[in-house]
Amino acid sequence: MMKTAFLHHAETASGTATALYLLQRGIRVTASFMVPEQAEQFRADLPPQWQEQIQTIVAPDVQMKAVESLITGSAEQMQGLDLYIHGQDWVDELEALKHDPAEFALKSYSLLSELFLYSRAAGSVMARKQRGQIIVPMLADSLHYDGFPSSPVYNQGALAFVKSFAKELSPFRVSVNALTFGYFRMEKKAASGRNNRKPFDIYALKPPVPELEELAHGLGLLLDYGHGMSGQNTTWGYGIQSVL
Repeated sequence: MMKTAFLHHAETASGTATALYLLQRGIRVTASFMVPEQAEQFRADLPPQWQEQIQTIVAPDVQMKAVESLITGSAEQMQGLDLYIHGQDWVDELEALKHDPAEFALKSYSLLSELFLYSRAAGSVMARKQRGQIIVPMLADSLHYDGFPSSPVYNQGALAFVKSFAKELSPFRVSVNALTFGYFRMEKKAASGRNNRKPFDIYALKPPVPELEELAHGLGLLLDYGHGMSGQNTTWGYGIQSVL
């Protein structure tokens, strides 16, 4: 049973939805934010009973020693680390590439390095106890054609890391998996009503368009059953091409 979790990049929309879902499940959470104001506001908006379950912190510079110290210290304070979720802001890489190719290359390298350092630090803590899960949530690239942000460079790099790191941690009973989400109701299109769901209609079929908070519940699939697999990319939601 999951009791403690570390969530990185809780300031993003998907990270906030994930944090709320973990708290609903009664999990004690350490959530990292980019700036103090984000951490303070998130905590202040929570019900009193959830404020006792969560510790909000500001993420340090992405340096190996600083990251290791942060993860180790958080695990000690929570008296364990059962779950690490590496949240990430879903951005449109095509637009970033067009705007500034050099900056895009540096940013992509930085994001994947951050994934590597945080996951390695969490995996090291979990390996000592010989239990734990690492989850990397992503947004399906195929949704680009429906107006969603697409991050194929980050996603493919993250998937390669998940498969490699899963093999490394398998002797220690630590599972490493990716979770790819389908489409959801984006805030900027929420006011468009019917137009928001039109791209998803298939002739007379009208699949539901879930809120992001509903989509985050897909994490329960790995929280409940993820110990039985590792190195996998599980899909959750609508609009994702089936692979049989």
